[in-house]
Amino acid sequence: MMQDILRNATWACHPYKDVTSRGVFFGDNPFDFTVPVLYTQLSTAALVAASLQFILTPLGESAFISQMLTGIVLGPSILRKDEVLANTIYPGRSLTVPDGWPLGSAIVDKLESYVSLILLPAYFVLSCGSLDIFSLNLKTTGIVELLALSSFLGKVIGTMLPSLYCKMPIMDSLCLGLIMSTQGITDIISLQIGILHFIIDIESYNAITVTFILMTGIIAPMVKILYNPSKRYMSFRRRRTIQHTMPNEELRLLACIFHRNSTPSLINLLEVSNPMTKSPIGFYAIHLMELQGRSAPILVAHQQGKRSSIHSNHSEHIINAFWRYEQHNLGKVTVHPFTAIAPYATMHDEICNLALEKRVSMVIIPFHKHWTLHGSEVCDNPIKAVNFKILKNVPCSVGILVDKKTLSGRNSGGSKPLYSIGMIFVEGPDDREALAYAMRMAKHPNVSLTVIRLVQPNKKSTELDCDMIKRFKMSNIQQKHHIYKEEVVKDCVEMINVIKLLENHYELILVGRQHESNSPLFMGLTLWNENPELGYLGDMLVSSESDWEVSVLVVQQQTFEGEDMPEGFKLLMEDAFSVNGSTSSDTKLCPSSHKTI
Repeated sequence: MMQDILRNATWACHPYKDVTSRGVFFGDNPFDFTVPVLYTQLSTAALVAASLQFILTPLGESAFISQMLTGIVLGPSILRKDEVLANTIYPGRSLTVPDGWPLGSAIVDKLESYVSLILLPAYFVLSCGSLDIFSLNLKTTGIVELLALSSFLGKVIGTMLPSLYCKMPIMDSLCLGLIMSTQGITDIISLQIGILHFIIDIESYNAITVTFILMTGIIAPMVKILYNPSKRYMSFRRRRTIQHTMPNEELRLLACIFHRNSTPSLINLLEVSNPMTKSPIGFYAIHLMELQGRSAPILVAHQQGKRSSIHSNHSEHIINAFWRYEQHNLGKVTVHPFTAIAPYATMHDEICNLALEKRVSMVIIPFHKHWTLHGSEVCDNPIKAVNFKILKNVPCSVGILVDKKTLSGRNSGGSKPLYSIGMIFVEGPDDREALAYAMRMAKHPNVSLTVIRLVQPNKKSTELDCDMIKRFKMSNIQQKHHIYKEEVVKDCVEMINVIKLLENHYELILVGRQHESNSPLFMGLTLWNENPELGYLGDMLVSSESDWEVSVLVVQQQTFEGEDMPEGFKLLMEDAFSVNGSTSSDTKLCPSSHKTI
């Protein structure tokens, strides 16, 4: 038994010459030396764990299950049944696993992959080193399973009752109860401590370990099926959009900031959004940072004159810039700065929760590509993944800001020349939301707005689209700085020709994101789409083949549960991460004549 082994164990120190091998070319057998054996053990454990995780992750299983099964596969249940192989890879010299946990974000950044992918699987091999599932005592296992079932039911019921009392939905309370019943590495460590202190024997240890694997392996996929966290973001009471914001009501915007060099362009976008005393803007600026060296996400709310957290240092320059803008626009803008520290995989939850809580009308997110002053392109793929999740889940409208330095180069203070803004209108709710935002900008005394409507011959526009265009005409009929044009286009070639005529005439262009892919105007553009999150028009304006020096704001209006994307656009989004950005076209487009109304 394990107790007898621990009591009577003999520990030997090997001389240095038995630690490292000179190599097979000098006649040494690598498996007679400690270091080659250690490397083989670590590599075998990591390879088996990665293979099992590759197979089980699509089924909803966690890494804990893959690593525990690795211990069983490499233990006496399977691999060590072959005594020759077992004595070669796992001889009497025991596997040594380094103790301690990385401290701080810098150490975690350097060691996280090594610890989680190499050392942790090796630790589970050590934990299951004595587990042979084919030699379990049925009586002992039955008693353990009965106790585990009783404990499981007690945890689920004990969690659900207070949750239901606090008005939590029954499905959410059930999922919470299931999550509270799962096991992990801490439970395995507790069992090992029990063995070391001779509280439990090896037979009970093996039975409990198998129970942990069975329970967690069943619960994890169940929770994944039952629980959909995005449901809480769906608003059923009213629309949170710029189009549906009352003229004299406060407009609430939330801007996401990953890098402080995007601050100037956001301040200028805030300026052209036309904050007024009778229609102020509540601006929520959230600085997003990747979580490292901590176990739980953090959301810090900053207050002027107070240092709320040590994390304020990372956001200080960003916060001070927005507060200075607020001081110059007292009564028109109220700035609420936040810092969110979360892993990229769940960072969208922090944004969606804040948008829901503050009832914002639009979340403005940066495009994952940005351009340096010298014109070179820099990509940040983790931000791209965050943006896709925000577009899918956020409970309000979304604007993706592509900053080509035409906005960030402007000085938002003092007297300044006109901001030249364009808006391309085709059809649909996203275009109506973009036009609603442009109409608010048009009320700014230093903004010149041009709306270009693309009209298909012999196609009747919807009543909602016509009403929106009518509103723009009526409100800006006497404004000399604002222009409305209609261009008749029958296919994508003519549309592209019209858009090319707009090149370098504007500092900012607004477009809607989603359009019908089976429309003659967009048919075939799916093959050219490098950035599906920008839609067809947005991608056309910022693609790698375009040398336009214009910033673009791509707008998606809030969607509700049961509302579908335009036909064909959903398929484009499903293939978003597999889009090959190298597609190009050799078609030469020549400008055509256009009609101005």
